[in-house]
Amino acid sequence: MSTTSPLHQALGLCLEHRFTFAAFRVPGGPVTLWVQRNPDLEPVDAAYLGRLNEAFLVAPFTYDPQATHFVRNDVELTFGELPVTLEPLHGCVGGTAAERSRPHDAQRSDYEALVREAKNAIAAGTLDKVVASRTVTMPLERAQLAALFEDALDRMPHAFVALVNTPEHGTWLGASPERLLTAEDDLVHLDALAGTRPRSDAPALAEDWNPKERREQVLVTREIVGQLIELGLPRIALHGPRPVDAGGVSHLRTEVEADLGNCSLDEVLVAVHPTPAVCGTPRQAANVFIANHEGPGRGLYTGFWGPWNADGRTELFVNLRCMEAFDDAVALHVGAGVTDGSEPEAEWRETEAKAAAWTAAIRSLHSARVSSPAR
Repeated sequence: MSTTSPLHQALGLCLEHRFTFAAFRVPGGPVTLWVQRNPDLEPVDAAYLGRLNEAFLVAPFTYDPQATHFVRNDVELTFGELPVTLEPLHGCVGGTAAERSRPHDAQRSDYEALVREAKNAIAAGTLDKVVASRTVTMPLERAQLAALFEDALDRMPHAFVALVNTPEHGTWLGASPERLLTAEDDLVHLDALAGTRPRSDAPALAEDWNPKERREQVLVTREIVGQLIELGLPRIALHGPRPVDAGGVSHLRTEVEADLGNCSLDEVLVAVHPTPAVCGTPRQAANVFIANHEGPGRGLYTGFWGPWNADGRTELFVNLRCMEAFDDAVALHVGAGVTDGSEPEAEWRETEAKAAAWTAAIRSLHSARVSSPAR
């Protein structure tokens, strides 16, 4: 990757000056950079989203529909075949992120104990499924996020890759395989994504996956479809499940398609987030378990982000395979869905496989930096 490319230079400026910005690549699209001229975010309530265009929504796992934040496109740069000038960025002003303490990484024994507690809650009838998450902290200089973003573009062509900084949320980088919703022309598409296998060990047919993984996928699909039925959407169609690759792992995905009818897109958004794929089911009980057992809040991990266009195409993705960046380190967020068929050791291995989407790339950056000649 070239440190002299316009994209690398633009991201370097945004990171150095702590601009409020969103750099992103929708699968199959160009890299787009939206930057605000001033740092402060403008929260809006969900009902206003029906009038909002060309805004990058940023929402945490614990989502408040009365305060949805978005990054404006005061400056827009698109990186493709045409030349790009960075001059408009020099008129932007950065800000300071709110203080956020680094998470404490759970030991393997602690994480496996968390999985056992989740299974006990399931056995007691409190839950059907819950997602248990943890963090993996690694050293990384903030300036290296630009190179890591570019590396993810190359390694994960089918992922939604985003690098975002705001005073409200700090700096986050993610490469998500999971669409929350895509909408255009009164049609909405959603992903029900659940069940994880190492990519090298994933059967080509969904029916050949094991019962635990197939049950987890059914729970997620059933919950999403149930929410759409409650909203009264006039037509709902399912496609799948089918295996889909995401880095070094594979998942089962059912694509859900529906007509919006008289329902607004913001109503669908509020109804389906967080999905059982990142929270659990029943939703309220899963939320309580997560709040009581995971410690500090997840932040943007398992929230959603992406470009919103009330009069065009909206593409929102669940913030998975992501990290929160500090000045000299990053905290990778990973999780696994726990059901009655889960084994603690297997769920630990699943989180290790998901973390590997980034750990190898970070180590490669460290090696390249060490081997570079002094200047």
